[in-house]
Amino acid sequence: MFTQDYLMRMINQVLAALMTALGLRKAGKYSEAMQAIEQAVEQLTTLPANLIDQMDDAAILSMLTFQGQLDTGRLALLADLYQEKGEIQSQMDQFAPSFFSFSRALRFLLEVVLSDDNTLTPENIGKIESLFARLKDRDLPGDTLLALSDHYQRLLEKDDRFLASGNTSRQQANQTLAHLQDRLGPPQTPIGD
Repeated sequence: MFTQDYLMRMINQVLAALMTALGLRKAGKYSEAMQAIEQAVEQLTTLPANLIDQMDDAAILSMLTFQGQLDTGRLALLADLYQEKGEIQSQMDQFAPSFFSFSRALRFLLEVVLSDDNTLTPENIGKIESLFARLKDRDLPGDTLLALSDHYQRLLEKDDRFLASGNTSRQQANQTLAHLQDRLGPPQTPIGD
């Protein structure tokens, strides 16, 4: 297990790498930006970035869980890294890889907000809305659709003022939830019922 001091240093280094990548992307230096992202992913996970890309989401979530507790801080950073990676890939016209990166960022961010009520912030709601808007017309994995459905159900438990602070409304959340439930299909009944 990492010490608190080590984790804080790692998080600060990853945040610095993320800001560097953002600046490089805005300057059109895409390969350097991608390299900064990959190094940050490696620093955050202690595994090569190409191996992390090959792992499925569930394996990464398991890797970031210790004694039944998901490390939402590291997972939120990993979501930010994948979102930036998607932005870089999108600007490089690498649409299939950017879809993968945005989809992974969405899934990880959903896991963060579903794991800890304190992370359901207006900023995170806005990030989820933005990522989902980019991916709305694409086929998303079932686990992501289920997590989105859970997220919108939780949003509907909040008051209208909170929803507005996240740049959404009860009507939007209801419409999105209905759309997600249509995509998921009818609930399956267990065999033997």
